[in-house]
Amino acid sequence: MKILISGYYGFGNLGDEAVLLAFKQGLKEQAVSVLPRKNPLAILGCNVFISGGGTLFQNATSNRSLLYYLSLIILAKLFRKKTVVLAQGFGPLKGTFYRWLTGVVLNKVDLITLRDNDSLQAVKELGVTRPPTCVTADPVAILDASPEAGQKLLRLEGVKKSDRPLLGVVVRPCQSTDISQRLAEAIDWCVRRHNFQPVFILFHPVKDMEGTAKVVSAMEEESYVVFREVKPLEMLSLISQFDLLIGMRLHSLIFAAINRVPMLALSYDPKVEAFMKTIDQPYLNINAKNIIGALGKIILNKEKIKTDLAQKKKELRERAGENFEQFRRHTR
Repeated sequence: MKILISGYYGFGNLGDEAVLLAFKQGLKEQAVSVLPRKNPLAILGCNVFISGGGTLFQNATSNRSLLYYLSLIILAKLFRKKTVVLAQGFGPLKGTFYRWLTGVVLNKVDLITLRDNDSLQAVKELGVTRPPTCVTADPVAILDASPEAGQKLLRLEGVKKSDRPLLGVVVRPCQSTDISQRLAEAIDWCVRRHNFQPVFILFHPVKDMEGTAKVVSAMEEESYVVFREVKPLEMLSLISQFDLLIGMRLHSLIFAAINRVPMLALSYDPKVEAFMKTIDQPYLNINAKNIIGALGKIILNKEKIKTDLAQKKKELRERAGENFEQFRRHTR
């Protein structure tokens, strides 16, 4: 069976590349290739067309990207290919026409798996009823990494894994100066009150560098930044070395969860809130003013949180594997 995958791949976003790696691992019995952006007619050569993962059906980015991903599904169905929406999040989706069109197109596919309950509700609201649809989990939860790669990265960056706990920090671009200042104050508090060593990591270096620099320059305490290019499994290993993580990007939080690392999410997008609700862990709106208070509660309860995350890791892994079980069941 030849499988063609369409998604936001090849743009330097480590979270998306981790999803692609998980797809290749989960579908390893089949021949898998990625749709070249300039050659949509590659669909002709596949048996099954996959749209996913990530959050492709949204127009917060632009209407053009939504129409592009929908058009690929239409093309696949015109060529009579089995078509699967796999492990996707959903929305936000605005505009009566775009909601109607998305519902019409999704009703034509052969299977939909969604990574959270909020996405399932959003799809139902579009009137999508024909294809089998179920909630699974983000596929990266099937990935494993040994700790050695993370330990090596820390050594290369001059970070000493001593008796001081490590605080991982992942920011996104475009946060205001006020948000950067409040986050910097919270990290400084972690250093002074709990002796943390802050380590900033970049999930999308081209976009995250400016936001990271804003926070670092606003801090009074010393911190480290991992500038070098990191592959998905290296990042998974690196996050396993942290004692606490503050994250704005979804996959930094998923990586923390599957490593049993207590975390605080600063949410900029419904997909972050949806994931944190899935694992019953705290999140704040990115504009929240009580970051220090939230961190204090997490640090106080860190051992219980680790125990809870051990169970959530097992659940996430089982549900992530369900993406591939459902795929095989509906594409035979």
